[in-house]
Amino acid sequence: MSENLATSEFDPSEPFPVTIELVRQLVAETRVDGAAVAVFATETTRNLVFASDEGAEELDDLQFILGEGPGLDAYRFHRQELHDDLAGGQAHVRWPFFASQALAAGAASFYAYPLAGGGTPFGVLELYGRSPIALSPSDDVTCRALTRPIARAMLSELDQLRGAKSADHLVSVRANVDIACGMLAAHHKISVDEALVRLRALAFSRQCRITELAQSILGGECFESDLR
Repeated sequence: MSENLATSEFDPSEPFPVTIELVRQLVAETRVDGAAVAVFATETTRNLVFASDEGAEELDDLQFILGEGPGLDAYRFHRQELHDDLAGGQAHVRWPFFASQALAAGAASFYAYPLAGGGTPFGVLELYGRSPIALSPSDDVTCRALTRPIARAMLSELDQLRGAKSADHLVSVRANVDIACGMLAAHHKISVDEALVRLRALAFSRQCRITELAQSILGGECFESDLR
């Protein structure tokens, strides 16, 4: 993983034009440095829909690897997670591994808002800052206000993708992790949950993205010694 969050714009070319435009609008109108939106299948399985830059993508990936972080809790507990200083306070107590890794990557603050379609959350909006600065009341109002149109846009665009060939790209990146875990479980004769734990540990120790390891497994590598 990079030592510092990249400042160049990152566009994974996902077919979510309205969602992407709204997220970019949010970044432009607030003091945050980057944002990402993700959609969940379960508490441990989700897909990154869009990241405004590589820093936002990396912070989302860190939570996926570590299994902890404000984005995950915003989804799990249906509430906002606003943390203006990852080096201290509740963030470092609640998510020590995520906080330390995020700080090492160059992030100093992190904010997460659940995305719901009128009921249970189905996704999360994640924001980060390179400075330990709290969101101003007006920025918080902007974020809260934009979660509604972002959620509506995501649901509409997901519905349009359902059954379309372009939907394959949506699930290919993180779904590959699930497939890779199934392959590892069969090869090493362990449970799928244990395979995910070991894959996360390997990604953490190698300081690489879990999706990269998953792609290697789909290519035939089984990490005989590393995953024992």
